Amino acid sequence: MDKNRFRRSVFRVTGLNRERLLNLLRRRGIVLYDVRETGEKSMEFSLPARQEENFFAITASLCYNVEKIGERGAFALPARLLKRTGLLLGAAAFVLGVCLGAGAVFSVDYYGSGAVYKERAEAVLESCGITPFSFVNEKTLEKAETEILKREKAFSFVSVKKRGTRLKVNLVLSPVPPDIVDTERTALVSPVSGVVESITVLRGAALVQAGDAVEAGDTLISGQTEVKEEIFETYVLGSVRILAEEIYEYRGKDGEEDAARAFAEAQTEHEIAEIAVYKERAGEEFLYTVKALCRITVK
Repeated sequence: MDKNRFRRSVFRVTGLNRERLLNLLRRRGIVLYDVRETGEKSMEFSLPARQEENFFAITASLCYNVEKIGERGAFALPARLLKRTGLLLGAAAFVLGVCLGAGAVFSVDYYGSGAVYKERAEAVLESCGITPFSFVNEKTLEKAETEILKREKAFSFVSVKKRGTRLKVNLVLSPVPPDIVDTERTALVSPVSGVVESITVLRGAALVQAGDAVEAGDTLISGQTEVKEEIFETYVLGSVRILAEEIYEYRGKDGEEDAARAFAEAQTEHEIAEIAVYKERAGEEFLYTVKALCRITVK
C-alpha cells in the first residue's frame, strides 16, 4: 500500500503575488488543501505527499521562500519516525544535553533557497558534526557557513544561526548572469517601477529622459523612428539605468544590522546605490527590514 496516498505535506510560502503561484500550481495539477493567509506576504497550505517532488520542481525557479513546516494524515507520524534512524536514542541524548548545556540542536530548518536545495548543505553540515540531536557552539556554526560557501559555489550567501534548540539555515543562490542584448527587439521595456537615472540610445527613439518616473511595462526606447515624415520600424539598441527600491526582510538577534545588510546585498542581483536598515521586535527575535535603492541596467 502506498502510504503517501494518505499523507499530506504542509508548506509555508512567503513572497509577492501569491494568487499567481496558486493558479500556477493548480494548472500544473498540484492539489492544495487548507489554504490560508498567515501574514501580509505569507500563506500556508498542504498538498499530497506524493506531489511534493513536483511542487519543488515548479517553485525552484520562482521568487518565493518555501518552507516545509509539517505533515498531516494517517501515516504522517510513522513516516517521520522511519526517516530518522535511532530517533528515540537521539531524543534521550537531547534531553540529557539540555540538562548539561545550551548547545543542543533539536532540529534544522531551512529558509530561502535552502527550502529547495537543502540537500546540498546537509552533507556539509554533517561533515561539521551538525545534525539533529547534536551539540554546537558559535565556532562550529561559523565553520559551517565558511564550508558551505567554499564547497557549494551556487550560493552567494549562507547564514547558520541557532535559535533556542533549533538551527536556522538560510541559503541564497548566486545571481544569474544577465542575458545577451537582443538586437531583434522593437521596444525596450522597463521590468520595474522606478526613476530613470540615465539613458543611452544607439538605435531607436527615446521615450523617457533622466528624472522621469516609470512603471513596470513602460516603453523606454521605441523602435519606431520618423524620417522625413515617414515612420520606420527598426530594432532598438541602447540602455537605460533605473533606480528602483527593493525590500528584504531578515530575522535575527538584536544588533544584527550588518548581517541583515549582507543578506540583502546577497539577495539582489543589481548594484546597490543606497541602503537603509530598519529594526523592530518580533516576539523573541528582531525583524530587520532592508530597503535597498538599486541601480538596474535595462538593455
